[in-house]
Amino acid sequence: MKKKMLTLLMSLIMTFALCSTSFAAEKAVCFVDMQAILTSYPGINDIAKQISDKQAELQKKFNVEIKNLDAQDQANLQAKYNKELSDFENRKMNPVRKSINNAIHAVMKAKGVDSVVNINAMVAGGQNLTADVVKDCLLYTSPSPRD
Repeated sequence: MKKKMLTLLMSLIMTFALCSTSFAAEKAVCFVDMQAILTSYPGINDIAKQISDKQAELQKKFNVEIKNLDAQDQANLQAKYNKELSDFENRKMNPVRKSINNAIHAVMKAKGVDSVVNINAMVAGGQNLTADVVKDCLLYTSPSPRD
């Protein structure tokens, strides 16, 4: 079973590589390093700390409340706090994701590029737009307000 899955995965990767090569012949392929953009994002350390603090707060609450619960109630409580943390993280990170996406589209438009992929999808070649996107994020982004 693993061999079949590995073979299928390798076939898909090779197909993607061949399609990318034929696309590259028609138009320059561009990429960005999303991790570098995210770590350069203004205020991201503060946002990460807020998320980490929220996780610690919820973990502390969970540890106190779980003591007298049966397995089903423990699972329900864990699901409740996981959802609360996920919702908090989304409130904090969605504006960041939107801002980065807008910056990518602005750079694409300015450079006349039709498509951009993450650096992890590149096998070789391509034009790196990461620095341009980081610069765009720095110009038009202010850190998000605290909750």
